[in-house]
Amino acid sequence: MLINRYLTREILTPLATICAILVVIFSGYSITRYLPDAANGLMTGKTVLSLVFLKIIVALEVLVPVTLFLSVISALGRMYAESEIIAMGACGLGERTLFWAVFRVSLLVAVLVAGLSLYARPWAYEKSYWLKAEAEANFDFSRLRAGRFHEIGANNLVVFIENIDVSQKRAEGIFIQQRNDSIRKITRAKEAWQEADSAASQKVIVLRDGYHYELSEDGSKSQLSRFKNFRLSLIPKQISSIKYKRKAASTLSLAGSSEPEDKAEFQWRISTGFSTILLGLLGVPLARTAPRRGKYANTFVAVIVFAVYYNMTVVAKTWMEQEVVGSFPGIWWPLILLAVLLVLLLKRSKPDGM
Repeated sequence: MLINRYLTREILTPLATICAILVVIFSGYSITRYLPDAANGLMTGKTVLSLVFLKIIVALEVLVPVTLFLSVISALGRMYAESEIIAMGACGLGERTLFWAVFRVSLLVAVLVAGLSLYARPWAYEKSYWLKAEAEANFDFSRLRAGRFHEIGANNLVVFIENIDVSQKRAEGIFIQQRNDSIRKITRAKEAWQEADSAASQKVIVLRDGYHYELSEDGSKSQLSRFKNFRLSLIPKQISSIKYKRKAASTLSLAGSSEPEDKAEFQWRISTGFSTILLGLLGVPLARTAPRRGKYANTFVAVIVFAVYYNMTVVAKTWMEQEVVGSFPGIWWPLILLAVLLVLLLKRSKPDGM
């Protein structure tokens, strides 16, 4: 039907535009998070771009549904404002036609979002974890900037260098802190440089003329020693595996897990397709407005509704991970509330002029 093609085009056009704008904004935000690491020599520019790309893939499972929601409200709001809905009603095409046209588009977008959530999201997380691990393994001591504290990866290693001789690839006045749950290790040396230990497939920092402190976190123990030469092992250069990350786990493995965190992650992935359909359909009653009132009249209300709903899903996922709630209602109760809101709004009286 011609009207269905028209409605589909009116929804998909702003969807593509709004989604592109949100992706650009999100990309800029992500780049600002990784650029300091690149500037300080902790990552290469290629690694930063790859991580930003992977973060965009992860973010699309949220950006696409909200874009669909706003696009439906924008498209139908314009049609209400310009009396196109009244003209459709005069031709015998009521809100039921709008509803099913939006449902078809929402179903198509929901399939895309479900694919992103079930398959692309864990793949992107796995690749990002590997990229970060490789960046740590290929850490180059000589690229650090003097006069700054540098936190190396997720290994609680903090390095401060007073001065660097670039030609000799040596550092002067170096401070290194290593920390775990019980002990804090602090090393202060006059000079240091980096070497590769081919036998152990490791990079080591060779420190000369300094002190090594070990302090227990509870203050019960302390130890001080002086050294002429000390070799501090870094991260293994050859990485064969990374520890288990549920966000990078396959959907099939999560489905068979009994851990509450894994169950919550599995339900989150399954729910994204259903929430996309509900959000798209919710745009139909929220777009209702009187003629000449403006196509963006209800956009603010729509943003509030989505913000409340998204935060409820985050809370529901956290509650399930902490075993506050079981597998049911799990993270499904925000979707149930969204469905109830949709039914109530669809039953609401229509605006003047319909």
